[in-house]
Amino acid sequence: LAQAQDMLRLYEQLGAGARAEAGAAVLAVGAIASVQRALLPEVLARVRRQLPACRVRVVPGVSMELLDRVDTGEIEVAAIIRPPFPLHSDLRWTTLAREPFRLLVPRQAKGDDWAALLSAHPFIRYDRVSFGGRQVDRFLRGAQLAVREACELDELEAIVRLVAVGAGVALVPEVAPHKRWPAGVRAIDLKRHTFHRDIGLVHRDSRGLAEPARLLAQWMRDAYTATA
Repeated sequence: LAQAQDMLRLYEQLGAGARAEAGAAVLAVGAIASVQRALLPEVLARVRRQLPACRVRVVPGVSMELLDRVDTGEIEVAAIIRPPFPLHSDLRWTTLAREPFRLLVPRQAKGDDWAALLSAHPFIRYDRVSFGGRQVDRFLRGAQLAVREACELDELEAIVRLVAVGAGVALVPEVAPHKRWPAGVRAIDLKRHTFHRDIGLVHRDSRGLAEPARLLAQWMRDAYTATA
């Protein structure tokens, strides 16, 4: 596997030119959409400053897909939602943030009873293909709440926008480090019923990580710790 990974890295560097900088490397990093919009740009800027010879390729995807790609060695590290099952013994997990789920309602919606609001308004569902969407589904089943589904999608910003224009209500994570909601919505605390999604890094044993991947993982931890 290590030899195959070396071959893939060499293949990705083809065409870089004979004058490519010494120590040049290509680092493939997986990231779900909300991480790409949060602290990943700052971390990539740090990579550029401190590892100028390293070229980073960000691989988008949902958590399950990115986890599989780390497992097969296609990418070295990925920032994903923690899966609801144990990882393989050769994979490592580091939690970056715990994001509480809130009930998002249009600003004009009256009351703070989350169960009553869920029953009274159309429900915009976080896609069940996502690990976060599965958490929402388990929460609703556990609370024995019947909702009137309006639509189902995996893009959190689109869900928030739909709530803001009055299309319904939604259960969504309060994404770190951005804790401000748009003016058109209200976020209702679920109190003792609050559940969370864990955002973190998955990679193989650190002893097998290339130096750029090891440093990027450390800088991701630093960035999330600084905003906690």
